[in-house]
Amino acid sequence: MTKAKQQVVEMLNDIPDDKVIHILEMMRGFMLLYGVDSKDTSSAESASTAMGVFKKYANPALIPKEKDAWGDAVREKYADN
Repeated sequence: MTKAKQQVVEMLNDIPDDKVIHILEMMRGFMLLYGVDSKDTSSAESASTAMGVFKKYANPALIPKEKDAWGDAVREKYADN
């Protein structure tokens, strides 16, 4: 493990458990931003049971854009920085 990754892990250990979910969401966004495939079993389990629940409300023109939507939003938000 690199020194930078070790520092990140140490910082994560100091964050209260109820706040870690926010860090997890940001990390998922960064992984999408950099094209890294995230393997999270907990979200995969809940996604399989919730998959398609709102399909009847979906805009068919936007469905192809769903895969990259989060990464695009992160890039747009931090484009000025």
